[in-house]
Amino acid sequence: MSNEAQQIHDDIRHGRLIIHAHADDSGTTVAVGTYRDTGKSVYLHGENHLRQIADTFDSPAQALLAFERLHGDTMRPGPAPVSDTERAAAEARISLDTPTTTAGSPAQEPEIVPAYAADAGDHDTILDQFLTAHSDWEKWRTIPIESAC
Repeated sequence: MSNEAQQIHDDIRHGRLIIHAHADDSGTTVAVGTYRDTGKSVYLHGENHLRQIADTFDSPAQALLAFERLHGDTMRPGPAPVSDTERAAAEARISLDTPTTTAGSPAQEPEIVPAYAADAGDHDTILDQFLTAHSDWEKWRTIPIESAC
């Protein structure tokens, strides 16, 4: 992903760049938006790692007028629907989050001990707890049991 495309994505995701409208330009997504902090409006072309700023405007009104002149027939309000790549990235981030505890059960605090006093722990139980909490993960045995001596 290019640095510019990543910066644009982060600005949209964190609310610094407000998208006013989007459109389909022969199979490519285009959009128009305004940066909250500077007031600069931008015309965006492409999606995912190909997204780039194609033009800038001094005001949202100028940007929207130019955008409507170019894409009035396919123009839609608000940001474009999430692309497959953006959806997959969001799902990957969510699946690795730690599960939230329920209100009724207090969170179990880990015991901090010096490294020399720590025991190995029950690895199978820890793995089973992880797999229970993350149902999209599976346990795979890489070496067949029969081949172990």
